Amino acid sequence: MRILITNDDGIEAVGIRSLADVLGEKHEVYVIAPKTQKSAAGHGISVHTPITYTRLSAGNCKLRIAADGTPADCVKLAVLYFMKDRLPDLVISGINEGSNIGSDVIYSGTVSAALEGAYMGLRSIAVSNADRYFKEGYGFAANFISENLDKFVSASLPRFTVLNINYPPVKHCGIAVVPVGMNMYSDSFSEVEEGVLQISGFPETEGADENTDIIQIRKGNITVSPVKLDRNDYDCLEKLKKEIIL
Repeated sequence: MRILITNDDGIEAVGIRSLADVLGEKHEVYVIAPKTQKSAAGHGISVHTPITYTRLSAGNCKLRIAADGTPADCVKLAVLYFMKDRLPDLVISGINEGSNIGSDVIYSGTVSAALEGAYMGLRSIAVSNADRYFKEGYGFAANFISENLDKFVSASLPRFTVLNINYPPVKHCGIAVVPVGMNMYSDSFSEVEEGVLQISGFPETEGADENTDIIQIRKGNITVSPVKLDRNDYDCLEKLKKEIIL
């Protein structure tokens, strides 16, 4: 299988290297990823500045490119330039250093890179290790993806939908196919020096639905959640048609 791997933690991050090492044993792997840390970059792309890139030693990969752009940029670079003559069969974004559950998907560069792949017509997956300090988790997650790759590729996904997969902070005890939950963050800014503000905070999970990734990941399950690009609120749309006269 021809696989494009990207991420938002940077091309030298432990997660992307773990995934490329495992998948490179059996598949054609192409790594095109940000040169530096781009966490929480969302779905931004570089439209006002050119993107510089560097070819790196490929190892057991077919190609490794470090790009001075966003995660979504990297997918575009692959599809529109580096792999345009033979497109990848699959895009995998990750393995992220930390979870992408609940409201994380709003900000996540990892999930956005997968969504960019879907937007460009490719089967795409986002993968995260819920606890970045659980070093074994990267290997566990990479092996899980490798062992179940055929299932993920053949799964019945609508157009513009990706799989968002999170590995728990312990050796997993099961797999939960659940929706992404909704949680808020206790964010606040503090002034670290004159004219410089730093955001910090933690997710507030109290009251989260049991049948969502937020709770199931805490129970030691791998969570698999379909996430799509379509942001229309169809229920609200029908109500507005009745309430608003245009």
